[in-house]
Formats: sequence, C-alpha cells, structure tokens
Amino acid sequence: MAEFFQQTFCIDYNGWVTGVSKAPPPKQIDFDSQTIPQLIYTKADMDRVAAVFDAEKQSLTFSKIVSEMESLAAGFLSIGLKQGDRVLVAGSNHSQVMLCALACSRAGLVFSLANPNYSNSYSLKRALELGEFQCIVCFRAHQFEADHLNNLLLEISPELMRSRKGQLKSELLPKLTHVILAEEEHKHAGTFTLSEVFLKSSKDKIAKLPDFSKWSSHKLACLQFTLGTTGAPKLIALSHYQMLNGARAVAAAFGINDKHVLACALPIFRIAIFNLICLSPFLTECRIVFPDATPLPKNLFSSVSKYKCTTLLSNGAALRLLLKISQTQRVKLSALENILLIGDRVSKEVLKLIKLQAENVGYLLTETGSIPLMGDQNSDFTRNVGKPIAGYEAHLIPLDGSENQVETGKLGKLLIRVYYGSTFMGYAPDTKGKEKWVDTGDIARMDENGAIEVVASEEDLIYDKNNCLVEHWNLERLLNQNDLIKGVQVVSRGRGQPVTAVCVARSTQFHAAKLKDELKSMCRSHHFVAPDVFAFVDDFPRVHTKIQKFRIRAMLESGQISVF
Repeated sequence: MAEFFQQTFCIDYNGWVTGVSKAPPPKQIDFDSQTIPQLIYTKADMDRVAAVFDAEKQSLTFSKIVSEMESLAAGFLSIGLKQGDRVLVAGSNHSQVMLCALACSRAGLVFSLANPNYSNSYSLKRALELGEFQCIVCFRAHQFEADHLNNLLLEISPELMRSRKGQLKSELLPKLTHVILAEEEHKHAGTFTLSEVFLKSSKDKIAKLPDFSKWSSHKLACLQFTLGTTGAPKLIALSHYQMLNGARAVAAAFGINDKHVLACALPIFRIAIFNLICLSPFLTECRIVFPDATPLPKNLFSSVSKYKCTTLLSNGAALRLLLKISQTQRVKLSALENILLIGDRVSKEVLKLIKLQAENVGYLLTETGSIPLMGDQNSDFTRNVGKPIAGYEAHLIPLDGSENQVETGKLGKLLIRVYYGSTFMGYAPDTKGKEKWVDTGDIARMDENGAIEVVASEEDLIYDKNNCLVEHWNLERLLNQNDLIKGVQVVSRGRGQPVTAVCVARSTQFHAAKLKDELKSMCRSHHFVAPDVFAFVDDFPRVHTKIQKFRIRAMLESGQISVF
C-alpha cells in the first residue's frame, strides 16, 4: 500500500513535526491561528469516542474530555495556582496525564510532560529547578514502587511532611508550592490527590475560567525537556501556535481523517507524540487508542485488533521486539495501513519484519533531535533522515564557522528554521527568544537531491593530533559488524587526545587483548586507521535507549573506564 502515499510524515522527540512534500515550502502557511483551548472547544458537543485507554478500560468522548478538562482546570486554580504558573506532569500514557496537560492549557498554566521514572532525587530536583515549577503532578513510576516520586520529593524537601496542602515552603525548591499525587490510595502529608483537585471544581468556578479568546496564539503553552543524549536536558519553550500548527501539518498532509484509528506505543511525555496523538482527534475527528500506560505495551496487538486500528506509532527498537513476538504468535496485522516509526533510524531487519508481518504498511521515521525532516518510501531509512517539509527549512554551514557554502556531500552544521510565522522562544529560563534559525547541534551532509544524512552530534566530533577530523561514525559502523561485540562507541576526551573505542563484548567470557587485536586487524584490512586505545564495558550509559557519549567521555576522564 506504500505506493499509494504521495507524502510520508514523521515526528521527532523535541516537538518538531516533520515530513516531505513534492511542492517546495511555501512562504506562508495558511493555518488558523488558535490556542489549544479554542481547538478543544470546537468538539465540545460531540459524543463520539475520541480516546480509548485500553488498560484502564476507559473510553472518553469528545464532550467528556471537554468537561473533564474544564473541571480539572477550575480545580487547579481553586487550590491556589495562578495563570502563568508552571506545572510539571510526570506520567506516561494515562488518561489523566492527557487531561492534566489540556486542563493546564485551559487554565492559562504552562505545562511540561516528563518521564516519571526519575532514577534519583538529584535528577528530579534539577528538573524542578530548571523549569521553576510551582506544581508537580506525580503519576506512577512503573519502574519503581508506587510512592517513588513522593519519596524523592521528601529527600529533596523534608518540609513537605510538615506543610499544609498548597503551601510548601522548600529551602531547596523555593518556587514549588503544590504537590499532587495521582495514586488515589497513597495519601501523604502536604499533598493533594488528583481527585481532591477535581472536587474543588464547581459550575461557578468553571464559568470564571480565564477568557482564552483574548490570548495570543504565540503565548507560551509548554516547556519541554530535551532527551539529554548529548548533555544535561534543556527545557524548550513552545507556543500554542507551534504545537497546533505542527500537529495540524501532519494530520492534514498525511490525510488523517475521521476513519482513522491511531494506536500509540510511544510515551506522550515526548511532546511531539502528545501533539500528534492528543490533538489530532480534535483536528480530524479520528480516534486514538492507548493499549497501556507503559511505553512498550504487552497487549499492543490485541488492542490493535480489538479497536481495528489503522495506524500504529512506534519506534524501531520497540517495533522490532513487538514484531518478533507477533511472529511467534503467528499474528497478522491485517487491519494496519500505516506504521509511523519515530525517533530512530531503522535497521534492515525491522524493515523486513514489517513487510513480513504487515504487507499493507507504509512506514515513516525521523532522527531524534529537533530536525523537521522526513523521507518517503524511496528513502534509505538506514542512513538518511529525509528532506524539510513545507513550513520548515534546513541549511548547512561550514564546520569552521566561515560564511562559505557547504558543497554537496560535504559535512556541515545543521540549522533548522522554525515553523513559518513563529520564532524559537528559547530554552528556559529565557523564553523570549526571537531567533528564526536554530542550531540543532548535529553534523550532517546533503546529497544532490537535498536528502540529509545526520552523521554525528557536534559535541561528539573527534580531532586527532594533527587537528584532522576523525570520521568516527564510519569506524563505529565497521567495528559493529564484528560478531564478537554487541556495540562500540568511538570517543575522545578532547582535541589531540587518544581516539578510544569503547566496546561491549557479546560474551562475558572474552579475552580482551585478543579481541582488541582482532578489531585493530579489522580496521587495517578495511583501510581504516585503528583507534589509539580500546576499552571494554558491560553496557553504555543511556537515556530512553539513546547512548550518552558525553557520559562515556566523563567516565574516561574520571578513570571509571580503563583503557589499554
């Protein structure tokens, strides 16, 4: 069925909506200028099911979502939050997570969606500090016990135990005043439950909600954390205009309509996923299905079958595992028409599995990292990320920062122009930026057709003792073909420092010296300059499956990783 698609679309993790169009990008995009509440209210009287949360056994109609949004918005303001306050919603694919985000928008609050699985109190404290949040809504962290987030908050602010609800005075987090727990059976001192917040609402309070018709569509709506693969996560500021037009661009160009049923196997705490999945029903009257609150739902295929889903959102790594499970269970994905692969390049193995298990599937993907690019079915998905879609532009500048033009096939720094009609609002705490072009931090090359290959992060570039660029990505591709290792990352601690290949052996019973010699021999036989030194580790540091090279460099610097 892929041959019938004129356009292919995909979304990356930082809020950009991406795709490819046969037409050149127009100078202006003629989309309505709305705020999120204005969009939601367009379906206020519709009783058709908009969203299904299978694990919760809950179906929400459009009108139900509107009424729940209003009640929670009034509740937020009733417990002392004020317009412009910032709310961190830490949760996965739960119905109340979606409603919290919509309610914040309705109340004039700024929301941020986050993974609830904070590994320690330091990372949670940093997030709350960086965003200067007045409120946190805590949902179940599925990798930990039910009270995990509350326990981390108590480590940071023991004052919570002695505080009245909504009146937290924390020495380390002076901005934070409100803590809301979504787990109803776990009540703690100084915290609201989400039910309590709902019950603070009334018809009179709903009637007194802010008049959103007076808001600018360029008003700050969301602060969203970057992945943190190349450094500590940053907070990106997004307006109503950027979020709505991003979702609208994909929905309109991809042809999503009221006949589509979208199954989501990705977390909505990634803002691009939230934008497409949670706003598309109000743009197109399609239906969305969440098989489970966890990002890798075990009951995915039963939900796809039960609700006759036509489109599946996943990523390459998750889909590879899920397709293998379906293969052993002899499941045919006959109802699916499209699979949208988001956030990763795709391996050849996954492409073969897709064709084997779901013959009528068109597939899409993008490289993680604020890049509004995409490829169609003729693209080499194992290498390229595609071309800019209508509404965005891409440009390469020389690595040395000069004003020369980057030649076709040569490396350059990738710049992206934000959505037409808007400016990049910046990173928190400064959210008043006016730049139209954003430095993505990626190094890329462009072919004669305009397709872009992202090869590395600028932070990960390696220069040898002669100040020559080492194309470490080619070294990694070569060494990763060795059957004795599961993975390799080539890094350096700085200019002129030794080029280091950090490897994960496939077997725990390996001879390091012999494996090192074999890898060096492999480099010589393929006419590559071998790394100066080697190291072997059990695994690489990661965030959401993405390898963090900056942490590998830090571990080498501190001596946590030994080289030879």
